[in-house]
Amino acid sequence: MEIFKRQIKFIEDFEVQLHAQLEFAIREFDFVIKDYVINKQLFREGMDGDGEKLPGYKRTTIRLKIIKGDPADRMTLRDTGEFYSHIQIDAFNDRFEITSNVDHDVFILSRLKKQGHPNILKVTDENIIEFLSNYYLPKLKEYVNKQFAK
Repeated sequence: MEIFKRQIKFIEDFEVQLHAQLEFAIREFDFVIKDYVINKQLFREGMDGDGEKLPGYKRTTIRLKIIKGDPADRMTLRDTGEFYSHIQIDAFNDRFEITSNVDHDVFILSRLKKQGHPNILKVTDENIIEFLSNYYLPKLKEYVNKQFAK
């Protein structure tokens, strides 16, 4: 009978644990989410979290990018690297938020929002599915296995 009590308790607590394990995975692997946003989305593809291409650079900026050896065919939002280095992830039990606390982030984000890109610091659906598959689900399976190994 004790096993049934444990199973019932597990089922009753499972929703809370789904959220808790997601929070743990995000906190432990926040560097992966940062990599998705910074490298996979912004730098390599020049796209926002909705998968939309960011607007191209103006002619003067293109010249400067070419001189520096940076990509000029897409907007990457990386000039000095300061914006990228200040991106942080805050995990909560039901969500996570990606922000940048560099002084000029307000100007970058508001300018792009006016241009139709409100989700610069959002993870694309493709990347969040990859994160959930590779990082969250293994954590959740580990938790479930521990509960039934007792």
